[in-house]
Amino acid sequence: MTDEHDEARHAGSTGAGTAEMLIRIGAAIVLADYVIFGLLMNEYFFFWGTVLFAAYALFAAWVRSNRSTASWPVSYGWTMKLIGYSVGFLGAFELVEDLRFGLLDNTAEVLGGIVLYAGAFLMFWGARQLGSTTD
Repeated sequence: MTDEHDEARHAGSTGAGTAEMLIRIGAAIVLADYVIFGLLMNEYFFFWGTVLFAAYALFAAWVRSNRSTASWPVSYGWTMKLIGYSVGFLGAFELVEDLRFGLLDNTAEVLGGIVLYAGAFLMFWGARQLGSTTD
């Protein structure tokens, strides 16, 4: 009975690890996109909320991995879900805003936007995949 229980717990943690990895990768993409297209090239305008939520996701993941004894006021899983859903919403909002106001004028802006939308989608998808694994 313990072997089955351990296998079920391991399968659940593997799914949570994959979902968390999607959130981390998406956050890294959003931040890298901001540095490249927002700061260096000055070609694509970012909403600060999206950048801050991505930074919060990476910071929370860093705290989780380096300070495993840290106490969380809200569980880590719920924190990552909230951040992932928020960035997904903000990414969709930025897409609608860019299309509505015609902000995607040149190739660099289109590329910067697509990379941002992809990172936001990865964070949203990772948050969605966390499911009920909110440890």
